Amino acid sequence: MRLKPKLISLCALLACASSLAHAASETAAKPELPFTARGNEPGWVVTLADGRISFRTADGGLTAEGALSEPVLKDNVWHYMDDASDLAVDIALVLCRDTMTGMPNPMTVTVATGGKTFSGCGGEPVSLLAGAAWRVTKIGDVTVPEDVYVSLEFDATKASVFGSSGCNRYFGGFTLTGEGFSFQRGMAGSMMACEEHKSRIEASFLSAMEKIDRFDFDADGGLVLVSSDSPSITAIRSK
Repeated sequence: MRLKPKLISLCALLACASSLAHAASETAAKPELPFTARGNEPGWVVTLADGRISFRTADGGLTAEGALSEPVLKDNVWHYMDDASDLAVDIALVLCRDTMTGMPNPMTVTVATGGKTFSGCGGEPVSLLAGAAWRVTKIGDVTVPEDVYVSLEFDATKASVFGSSGCNRYFGGFTLTGEGFSFQRGMAGSMMACEEHKSRIEASFLSAMEKIDRFDFDADGGLVLVSSDSPSITAIRSK
């Protein structure tokens, strides 16, 4: 299934990629191995593992394999190269969207071999969600009031999500595949009595969660949970 993200234009996408670049520096950690990246049109996959770099196109028209040398970091890009096999891989710690599904990935990858250059994405998408809590700022077109705290925290290892739904605490699971992202229906939670406006926000938030089918990021790095190609929940990292 081919999805066409409508959140931002190509120009804004480039700005978003820049603003969402990981905090890479001359002492940035190397990508963890084994590492896999993929691209489309034509489909291809590259793997860095067990001391080797392996590249192939989906149609089998081009394959290459070389030694996995120690990479060089320059301008926030990790460069892997094996001259003997005419194979080079560049890994930039910059947000990348899959061109078929729109799925965000944490790294942009370029492979050069056989006189051709291939561009694609690498890393685990879930890593973009994990970390500090996200504070929800909008649910649909409604801005969440300052006195109502709605949050999302993701545990990548357990594929779980938890936080404040406006008054009560909630917890449950999520599913992330190559095609999309969704929350489990019927989140568990506490059952405290709430002020009316908090209860209203809470009900709206929990209802919106059940309709999410993918996630994205805006030009400022905010999390955008999408339902049927429309922003449904918008959040920023808690400070």
